[in-house]
Amino acid sequence: CSPGPYQQDGDQCAIPIRHSTVTPSSFLEYPAYSQNDNYLDWEGAESNQGMYSGASASGTPLVWSTNDPSAIGYQKYNNYGPGYWMVELMMDCSKAENGWFELKGYLTPSTGWEPDIMQSSCEGNLGGSAPFQSNNHIARCGAVNVFTWGSVGCIIDQA
Repeated sequence: CSPGPYQQDGDQCAIPIRHSTVTPSSFLEYPAYSQNDNYLDWEGAESNQGMYSGASASGTPLVWSTNDPSAIGYQKYNNYGPGYWMVELMMDCSKAENGWFELKGYLTPSTGWEPDIMQSSCEGNLGGSAPFQSNNHIARCGAVNVFTWGSVGCIIDQA
């Protein structure tokens, strides 16, 4: 896995994705950075991935959201409160390990990678534990997965 930058097409661990997050017209960064972002992987930007104001993406972008239906950042899958960053993706779950996949946050321009964690069992109406251990967050394909930066706590709910 991880053959190197801009080689996602040949990376067996890169999971094919399609963005389906709908954002308000005032949210300019997300639609720009999500263009040609075709894989969930560990390599950062893809070769033709979108840019915003001359800046390259650092990977799969997220968008700020709230659970308040009257607010501009409302997202239907956010049942958790204001200030959650999210992405809605269609993904090839056959590439996940028994329906589970790893992810980690990367904050630009200065923080970088999220610290390592040791996630165990997740709460939520699907909840459960992944069939493997990792120092990253582990999400269930086809579900709403909620994580907190640098924390082992997690929620897995039905989509």
